[in-house]
Amino acid sequence: MSRQSPEQPEQPLEIPALAPVSDVWPEALLTMPHKLKNGRSVIPLAMLDTDTALVMTTDRHRPAFLSLDVHTGRQDVLATAPKRASCTGCFDIRLSPMTINATHVIFLVKRYQPEGEPHMELWSMPRAGGSMKMVTRLPTTEQGDVGGFEIVGDFVAWWNLVDIWRGPLTGGEPEQILPERNLRVTSWPWAYDRQRQGIVNLVTGQESKAQHEDDIEYLDCGSVWCVGQVATQPHEAAKAALQRVNGSGRTTIPGDPLTLVPPIRDRLVILRPPAAPDSGTRWGGGYLGPSAQLYDRCTQRAALLGFPERTKAPEDWNKIRFGAATPDGPIMFWKTTRGRYTVLDLSRITDPPCI
Repeated sequence: MSRQSPEQPEQPLEIPALAPVSDVWPEALLTMPHKLKNGRSVIPLAMLDTDTALVMTTDRHRPAFLSLDVHTGRQDVLATAPKRASCTGCFDIRLSPMTINATHVIFLVKRYQPEGEPHMELWSMPRAGGSMKMVTRLPTTEQGDVGGFEIVGDFVAWWNLVDIWRGPLTGGEPEQILPERNLRVTSWPWAYDRQRQGIVNLVTGQESKAQHEDDIEYLDCGSVWCVGQVATQPHEAAKAALQRVNGSGRTTIPGDPLTLVPPIRDRLVILRPPAAPDSGTRWGGGYLGPSAQLYDRCTQRAALLGFPERTKAPEDWNKIRFGAATPDGPIMFWKTTRGRYTVLDLSRITDPPCI
């Protein structure tokens, strides 16, 4: 009598089904058009209030930021790129990363000039509308490699996988923060040191070691909560572990956590959907495919975002995208049928509050 191969389970692998996000958090969903009534194509960036979205034009005209009433379709121009942005491709506003707070919108621009190499610039505009202006030109080591921003009082901080910088919103030379450390900001002033597996307060210098069991790999932490990948056997579906920095409160979730994406607001976790090994539904890196899973640790509810199967995703759009970073969490959006975006506003997932 032959024995079961250790690589194969004795029973078929059970993959938990996920309810669509429209059933779990309908209050956090809305839709908006790909194109405005005047024919200009737009992409959503953030919600300015309950009914108004910040969008950016994406056609060949000078880029512009608009406010859009998602119910009536009314639109107002908040800012337009300078005249020198009229040439095709010479003023490339990067959709990611982008940051919005109560007063400003901060974004990256890749500038092309007739002479010299392209370079990156940090720009800002008032959230309520007004002129765009350059804040600073990024150091040459930062070219195209910025992972995120944070507006901190009169300063803006930005970082990549190696360095953290900050500079005044009024302009001026940037300065590097803790250049000897390999840190990644999660929510100011907290940063995570993946090499030493600890969190660091960039203002006070306070450090806390992240505690975890030996079966957790690739831990990523916010100020209080962490998510990591659980080591599994080859025949097992991917699993994630959600826990506090001190190792307490561990919960195991079916699914595969995204690289370098700690819990949003120390509450919401983005994962790839539960899947069998080699099923073709898991993606590497920090990018999302046509479907994803959202898990709320406060309610222990999970929902499916986007398209449950690759074949059902529109041919010209194969991934869910994040909007701009905001204090209450970004929007997530994906194209659907009839020329519209489905938008998930993570800031509306608040009931019940928890710590």
